Amino acid sequence: MWDKQATVENIILTVLALVIIAICIWCIYAFVRAIFLFIFSQWKEDKIKAAWNSIRYMIIGIILTIILLFVFPLIFKWMNVKWYENYSAKNIFNKAWTLIKWASNIGDVIKESQKDMQYRGQLYYDTDSESPLPEDYSDYSL
Repeated sequence: MWDKQATVENIILTVLALVIIAICIWCIYAFVRAIFLFIFSQWKEDKIKAAWNSIRYMIIGIILTIILLFVFPLIFKWMNVKWYENYSAKNIFNKAWTLIKWASNIGDVIKESQKDMQYRGQLYYDTDSESPLPEDYSDYSL
């Protein structure tokens, strides 16, 4: 996931991708919140107003995403930033997808390590024997 060189371009691209991911998560949260507020509003004016505000926040998030994706490359070009074409919407989405895939693989790494550790190490008791534990503990010392 991480490139071998931490260049300024990669850092900026990663930050832009993280901002896109955060805005998308915020929009999904605002949408789900609006649904629940509408469902449980019981036609009370303040709860309906809160639901509409949540939808407004979601729309603002979508507008911010569009601005971020399409205006930032133009701003970088206007500021004469070197390699401004690396900050296109396609590259930002590719980086965001790479970050999401990396974050979703963390659970697989944990599961694999747990499976590996299951077969390593010494067991505290013999699982193949008929008797669960010896009755005389005099052989054991701490």
